[in-house]
Amino acid sequence: MTKVRCPSSFADAVTRVAGRLGWDGAAQAVGKAERTVRNWSDPDTGAQPTVEDALRLDAEYLAAGGGEPPMLAVYQLRLERAAAPAADAAELTAAAALAAREAGEFTAAMMAASQPGASRVDRQIAVREGLEAAAAITATVQKLGEAA
Repeated sequence: MTKVRCPSSFADAVTRVAGRLGWDGAAQAVGKAERTVRNWSDPDTGAQPTVEDALRLDAEYLAAGGGEPPMLAVYQLRLERAAAPAADAAELTAAAALAAREAGEFTAAMMAASQPGASRVDRQIAVREGLEAAAAITATVQKLGEAA
């Protein structure tokens, strides 16, 4: 069974790095046993890499053709959360309402764009609505993280 990992956790970031490098490659990158790296990916162990280990994992991830460094992304998000004031219930409700509205508009635009005879403009509208929905959902998740 696959363990559920919080998307903004170091456990998830280690799992993404290992997805690109392999568990053995990730272990080799930090000079640790594979079991140690697997423990870092397991939220139930409480084990986490050091800052130096995280740096090495991200560097190898980038060298292997990965995009945004996973460990750095988690660190940045957690730092932003720690520095930001916590969102209150009204802010969370407003953010959730906006995300729901944008998601609904995206769904409607996607349905129109997927119909026979849909135009290029219909698809462009769907893309725009999708990006707006993604931004609203991301903002809502960030506010929720601030409140956690």
